[in-house]
Parts: sequence; structure tokens; C-alpha cells
Amino acid sequence: MCMQIYFQRLDVMTEENLEMKTKALPQIPFLGDRIFYGWVIVAVGMVGQFLQGIAFQGFTTYLGPLHNSFGWNRAILAGPRSVTQVQSAVLGPVEGYLIDGLGPRKVVMTGVFILGLGFILFGFIDSLWMYYLASMVIVLGTGLQGLLVLSVTVNNWFRRRRTIANSIMLLGFSTAGIVGVPLLVLLQTSIGWRESAIGSGLVVWVVGLPCAMLLRTKPELYGLQPDGDSSLSNETTGKGRSNIDVDYDFTLRQSLMTRAFWFVAVGSALGNLGMGTAQVHLFLHLEQGLGFERSTAAFVWMVASLSNVPSRLIGGILGDRMPKNFIVGFATFSMAISVFILGIADRVSLAFAYAIFYGIGWGIRTPVMNALQGEYFGRQSQGVIRGWLQSIGIPFSIAAPVLAGYMADIQGDYRMTFIITSFVMLIGAFFMSAAKRPAAPGV
Repeated sequence: MCMQIYFQRLDVMTEENLEMKTKALPQIPFLGDRIFYGWVIVAVGMVGQFLQGIAFQGFTTYLGPLHNSFGWNRAILAGPRSVTQVQSAVLGPVEGYLIDGLGPRKVVMTGVFILGLGFILFGFIDSLWMYYLASMVIVLGTGLQGLLVLSVTVNNWFRRRRTIANSIMLLGFSTAGIVGVPLLVLLQTSIGWRESAIGSGLVVWVVGLPCAMLLRTKPELYGLQPDGDSSLSNETTGKGRSNIDVDYDFTLRQSLMTRAFWFVAVGSALGNLGMGTAQVHLFLHLEQGLGFERSTAAFVWMVASLSNVPSRLIGGILGDRMPKNFIVGFATFSMAISVFILGIADRVSLAFAYAIFYGIGWGIRTPVMNALQGEYFGRQSQGVIRGWLQSIGIPFSIAAPVLAGYMADIQGDYRMTFIITSFVMLIGAFFMSAAKRPAAPGV
């Protein structure tokens, strides 16, 4: 409570100082002041999402080599994902306070350094405890430089174009699946998984640290307005409607009193459960369950990532024009269908059908979800609110990967696990569709 009061007072003091002094933005070579700096924030976010994509999507590519090197079973291999979800549950609200209190630049630079260190540690693991330790360091880094921090920052710089800005930023995560994951598989095959991990850590430092230095908190501190507008007045579209409804800010306490908060929390949690289960065990299922070559498994994931790219842009366009809760509900439904297809797949064509449906749903869901949270609860306290939204769904994500691995060890494959997961995701789609935007606080 004391921390919340302190940061609220800090925000008030910051706003009071806006009229007295504005800060200078970094000068980007060849750009100058020709573009709104919010798009620089988006570009930095793309880089950050690429690095996070290498960590998150690339995790599953290491499970096969680790199994061959150490003989660990599926449940043990999936264990770090669940352990690190506990870590994320604790860090989620803390990250929210850090974003709102310190700003994104310091938080992301710290996260980039820790993420690179985690990759390097991963390259030296020789025991189970080191495997878990390196995984925890990686997750700590991805949390501090990851989606929560970057999307909160993008939401601060945009209002009318919030969804499309998030969509463009998230293309970095898609690019990691298209380029980064196949490259990781190639490097693991040619030079070894240890060298691949260490090299990834060095790349994170060289690329991520300079980019993180360009991040800034919000446009008002630099004499600008969201979207680069000349004023905060609501502008109307050619159709005569406001580009964005009246913007209002919730405190954490006020948001917890709304039905929308809990519907979003549950819907998001059940959707993330399915995403986590499918992504963690995908390569093991395709290689050991269906007998695919590693190159084929990597190509399946590449197709999912390729399907993701146009879907992100379509979701960005639709999300700024249609009710976001319905769009996220549809996207979660598409992903549920894809996981069901993966569960019944017995040939390559069905694996690619999974990839296409999954990529479409995944591409639409993430940017619209990020924009929805900013639209529903405002900009002032969105860091801490979204931190709590993230943490509430963690128990689902903690249990899912280990239970999926345990069931696969017992049954010999992932078929029943994926089928059950798909029906759970359908429930999540219902909750998201029913999560209407709350009325203004006090109304």
C-alpha cells in the first residue's frame, strides 16, 4: 500500500512538472523530428519482442537435445516452465510498480542484461539444478524486458492507434518464429546446443542494450500528445464516431471491483494455458509422437509464425474499429481448434493445419488483448493492473506444462492432453467474449 501511494504521488508530481519543463528526446540519425517518436518506441519494442521470442519459442527446441544428453523425461524437461511461472506470478505486480515508478528504460535495460546472462548460463548446464537455475534467470530477464513492459509503454504513446501499434511491435515475436527458431535448430545441429545458447546470450547484449536506451515513458513528458496529436480532444472518423471512447483511468482497487477485470483474467489465463501447453511440448510431440524430422517440426512452427504476421496486422486494424473482447474471443476459439487438430493429427497435413489455425488466432489475440487492457483500465496505473492480471492466471500456467508432460509419460503420447486442452480454451474464449468494457469509475 505504501508503495502504491508513493508511486501515485510520484505520478502527480510528474504531471505538475510538465508545464514547467519538458525533456528532450533522443535524436535518431536520418529521422530527426520527421516521425512521431511513438513509432521509435514501437520499433524498439519489435526488437525486444524478437529477443523474447528467441527465449520463449526457442525453449522447446532445446528439449530434444537435453533429453538426448541427460535422459530426462518429459515432465522434468517441462518443469522449468512451471517453476518459472511461479516466479512470474511473484514478479508480475512488481514489474507493474517498476514500470509505473521507474519508467521502461531502466527496467528493460536490466532485463536485457539478465536475459543475456541466462542464455550464457544455459550453455554451461551439466545438471538438473543448473537447468532450472538458468531457466529462472532467463524468465526473470524476459519479464523485465518483455511484453508487459513494452506494451504498457506503447499504450502510453498511443490511444487511437493503440491496437495497430501493438500489432506492429509484436511482429518482432513473429519474426523470431520465422527466422530465429529455424536458425536455432540449424545452429544446434551444426555447432551444438551449448554454443547456440551462449551465442544467443551475446546477441541479446549486443542488440538489446543499445535499443533499450531509446525507450521513454510517455509523450507528455516531452511536450507531445499520444498518437502525435496536437491536442487530447477526441477526433472523429469519417464515419462520425470517435476513434476511441472517452479515456478514463482506474486504480488497481477500482479495477478489481469490475466484472471485466475478472473475465479478462480468467479468459486470458485459460487461453495462455493452451498456448503454453502446445508450445512447450510441440517439438517433442512432432518428433517423438508423430515421428517427424527436426527440420519438419521446425518448418511446422515456421508456418505458424508466417500465418501470425498478416493476422497481427489484420487484428491491429480490426481492433481499432470493432469491440476488442469479441475479437480476442474469436482468436482464442481459433487457437482452441488448432490445438484440437494437433491432438488428432496423424500426418503432416494436419500438423500444418494446426500451424495455420494457431498462427491466425495467436496473431490476432496478443495485440488486441494488450490494447484491450489499456482501453479498459486507462494509462495511469496500467502497469500494476496488468501485472495483477498476469499473476492471477499463473496457477493455470504453472500446472499445465508439467501435467501435460506427466500425462504423455503415462499414455505414451500427447493426444488426449491436447484434446482436453482445446476444450479448456473454448471456455476461455467464452469469458473473453463476455468481458465488456467497464463503466467509468464512480459511474
